[in-house]
Amino acid sequence: MKKALRQAERYLAKTDPVLARMIEQHGPCTLQRDPHPRFHTLVWAIVNQQLSVKAARSIEGRLLKHFDSDVFHPQHFYRVRETTLRRCGLSGAKIRYIREIARRVRQDELDLHGLDTLDDERVAERLMDLPGIGQWTAEMLLMFSLGRMDVLPVGDLALRKSMRVHWGLGEDVPHDTYIELAEAWRPYRTVASWYIWAAVD
Repeated sequence: MKKALRQAERYLAKTDPVLARMIEQHGPCTLQRDPHPRFHTLVWAIVNQQLSVKAARSIEGRLLKHFDSDVFHPQHFYRVRETTLRRCGLSGAKIRYIREIARRVRQDELDLHGLDTLDDERVAERLMDLPGIGQWTAEMLLMFSLGRMDVLPVGDLALRKSMRVHWGLGEDVPHDTYIELAEAWRPYRTVASWYIWAAVD
């Protein structure tokens, strides 16, 4: 992946002078694929929704301690009562989402490894068919779990804020404006997004 990242950096630096400055300022992209199993990553994505990273990490830690495991597995969520999961910090809705995804995996209705054979659009469709998984979460999984290089999570508030600041966009510009600006960054919009996030502050 390092070779692909260096190639992406060179391409983006030639394509966009704003990105060129970001690349010079922040150095090589350190984007890495999440080494955890896909089910674990899905659970983490659901736990993380509408919470600070600190709060989500605390819940994750309590759950993993209860399961006596380093990663989440589908069977974990069948072997424990809902009251126990709630004490670990999960809401009723998140418990339902995770248990339904666990059921689909256990009953071979969902092949998480098979996602590697699908294009980005089909992966997003499959993921968003799952309870609790929306567009933003699907895009995060595409970027950080599947290692897809051409994802632009335009629904991400921090990304749009950084783009407004560094490209001088208006506060109320439509999403299409961000998408059109990023067309020149294909096929490396994931790497461009990484630098844009790095430049938020």
